[in-house]
Amino acid sequence: MSMTNTFRNIEDVQLRKEELRGAIEQRSNAIANLWTELTTVKKSDDKGEMVAGIISKGIMAFDAVMVVSKLYRRYGKLFKKKRRR
Repeated sequence: MSMTNTFRNIEDVQLRKEELRGAIEQRSNAIANLWTELTTVKKSDDKGEMVAGIISKGIMAFDAVMVVSKLYRRYGKLFKKKRRR
């Protein structure tokens, strides 16, 4: 089909629908593959990389705790129950 999408009958519409469904499925599979590559943890056999990874994860955990505590101190009053008199 051309980019003008002139449909003469229902078969043309169904054909275009199947073409689009195939294109969407291909893009979905490509995105899923990229997501899997990004999120899978790569095992390293090198001791230096292992230690660097442990230190990096520790620093990230510490940073997350500090951010949460700062946010709780600043906005904690939003989450406390109010007393009824």
